[in-house]
Amino acid sequence: MKRIGVIATALLVSLFVCISCENFDEVNVNPNRAEEVSSNYLLSYVLTKTATNYYQLTVPGSIVSGTMQYIQVGTNFRADEVNYYGWKPASWNGYYDILRNNQLIYDNSLEDNNHFFRAISLTMRAFVFGLLTDLYGDIPFTSALQAEKGIFFPAYDEQRVVYAGVLTDLREADNLLASLGDGDIVNPTSDLIYQGNPAKWQKFVNSLRVRYAWRLSLKASEMAGLGVDIAEEMRSAAPKAFAGNSDNANIEFLGLTAENSAEGGSLNSANPPYGYKPAQPLVSLLLQTNDPRLHRWVSPVLQKWDSHVGTIRDSTVTNIYGESFSVQFRPAPQNYTVDTSLYVGLPVGLANTVAMNYNKGNDQEVYHSERSPYISMLHPRYRENTDALLRMELMTYDEVAFILAEAALAGGSGVEGSAAQYYRSGIAASMERWGVSAAPSFNFEKFYSQPSIDLNAAADPHKRIMEQKWVAAWLRVDSWFDWRRTGFPDLKTGPVAQYGPRLPIRFMYPTPNLDPNYVVNYNEAVGRLEATDYVPEGQTKDHPYAKMWLLQETSKPW
Repeated sequence: MKRIGVIATALLVSLFVCISCENFDEVNVNPNRAEEVSSNYLLSYVLTKTATNYYQLTVPGSIVSGTMQYIQVGTNFRADEVNYYGWKPASWNGYYDILRNNQLIYDNSLEDNNHFFRAISLTMRAFVFGLLTDLYGDIPFTSALQAEKGIFFPAYDEQRVVYAGVLTDLREADNLLASLGDGDIVNPTSDLIYQGNPAKWQKFVNSLRVRYAWRLSLKASEMAGLGVDIAEEMRSAAPKAFAGNSDNANIEFLGLTAENSAEGGSLNSANPPYGYKPAQPLVSLLLQTNDPRLHRWVSPVLQKWDSHVGTIRDSTVTNIYGESFSVQFRPAPQNYTVDTSLYVGLPVGLANTVAMNYNKGNDQEVYHSERSPYISMLHPRYRENTDALLRMELMTYDEVAFILAEAALAGGSGVEGSAAQYYRSGIAASMERWGVSAAPSFNFEKFYSQPSIDLNAAADPHKRIMEQKWVAAWLRVDSWFDWRRTGFPDLKTGPVAQYGPRLPIRFMYPTPNLDPNYVVNYNEAVGRLEATDYVPEGQTKDHPYAKMWLLQETSKPW
């Protein structure tokens, strides 16, 4: 099992190799020489911290989960950021800390001539640098992690250079993993993802190649100028990528301490996250398509308006997985617009007072600000320390399948096969990942045959692929990256949005260090961003609504 079984050891390691970076110059600090710490210890730390940071980007209540309209905040706490997109500068210290520790693994691998460790370190380097450029745009890359050479204020590389480097690292990792020798060994207990299985790592590497090659598909001609052939990347990597959920790159929660527990449980959260509500756009789609994943993610309302009852009636409802919930049925009020569904999502971007009173009808009772009984809450599993269906996921098979569906539909992408078959496989894999087979009444063929699901029935097949990929990517940051690239699904802001009727498209850089050597590099990077109509006049282009190179001249997502 891919569990955080050595988290205590990893945390001890962090005392030796992890130094927090409050100032930008610490991006390049190397806290220890490579020979001082075993790569096996370092590996546990790097994998755990990478998975944790990636997972926390879209936990309930995160700004990305709000932007992608999986979640809305039902109170005034953090509504400005989550519901209204008033984003602030975002620290990248944790990511560069991971990269410094990962560099020690790489340095050790050269000294020890261990190609397996070298391949893993290249993979994790590509993963973290790729994520950083996805989030911010231009970042310190080629000159980063070189404090020993006296580079304390590295320049920001152009985004295209970072992406080219990511794919170069992944190709090298793929080649290394294809030719390991008897001495190329990783301790299985240190490898919290694949327990030292090189074949699984090679599938992960090639899945990442597919992810990044397709992310760059609208920039193929510009990447060709850097020697990157997007179609060839896809053609080479796709046959070696994930083939099923057993290949997924994830780490499970132990639920024993705050560090190895899920967000929302008592060990990792001061208060249960009742204030984070499922958003109406997703809930409505899941209801319309009879999607069984709704019951895995969302609870019924505690009090349901019903036009078929004349008096208040307490009842028990059971979902398709046999889980029971107490629900009070109430006569639907006259002259009030109420949602009579058993599952009610919170509309996007409502003013705080409106959100807290949403769907109350004529009920004058005063309820706890986080616990309106007329709006669904997240499933109880999101208030547990651990759950069999919750994991820290770096990448899953359904993502690969949906990418291949897109590529096959586009044509000329280096991917062979049927878009409809890849699309179908993506939906099926997501449902398998969420244990849908435990619902005896569910029939996948019946579900897929719905005109609203079947790809062959779609007026716009690309839009449909991306809509179902969005569903499958529930609480995953890659849904945001996909939406930026395609404009699908067609998500809208609500009545209250800080910068107008569009969704944000990048993280702001960390609060600038005032050292002149830093400022010149920062200003050069900001200068390469493209201001849009949603960056207020007089404000810096280091803004959530400025376009990074990846989105410039694409008309995406708006």
